[in-house]
Amino acid sequence: MGPQPGSKKQNKAARNAKMAAARQRVAEQREREARAARRRSIIIGSAAAVVALGVIGGLVAVVLSDDGGPSGGDLTAEVTVAPNLASPITGVTGYTASRDHEPNKNIIYQQVPPVGGQHDPVWQNCGIYNSAIPNKHAVHSLEHGAVWITYSPSLPADQVEKLKAKANQDFMLLSPYDGMETPITVTSWGFQLRADNADDARIDQFITTYRNNKDTTPEYGAACTGGVGDPA
Repeated sequence: MGPQPGSKKQNKAARNAKMAAARQRVAEQREREARAARRRSIIIGSAAAVVALGVIGGLVAVVLSDDGGPSGGDLTAEVTVAPNLASPITGVTGYTASRDHEPNKNIIYQQVPPVGGQHDPVWQNCGIYNSAIPNKHAVHSLEHGAVWITYSPSLPADQVEKLKAKANQDFMLLSPYDGMETPITVTSWGFQLRADNADDARIDQFITTYRNNKDTTPEYGAACTGGVGDPA
């Protein structure tokens, strides 16, 4: 029995319908893929923006912390007078002090100048400075064995020159310092001497006794170069 009338037209129509449906499914799939690609682009772009903002925020925090700003908060250095810590030099006061490294902190020192305590992870390069240096870096140098001579900015020039001659050697720091009780203070880690003038014989005794002394230097053998600061 041959094909019924109109069957060829019906078959063609059915095929056309199937092809149209297939084209529709392909178009819908492509649209879904395009939407997914757009979502991925948005997510990647947003993530990149978040990372960029994080980097910028981190840089701002570093700048603030380098200036002793508020990013890390304030911290009072833990330093106490130690009456039983004897010194062979008359007038020297002994202290016990914490040795922790505290990055991104505004560290407050109760001694003027400081004699130890928490400090920045980076030390001050030893040498002679004509302007004030940051406490938190100088204290780290003390931990490495430096002796730090500080003098009042009003100290006569000839007195300053005598101090420079004493400080012209390794593991020495010299800098002006405001607000001291006496015109000159000589400091090592845990020991401090106050003097009225550069001719005080105890200054040389202090340097000889405590400069890079393996018995009193917490980090004996550590460097006093390779840190921060540009000595005169």
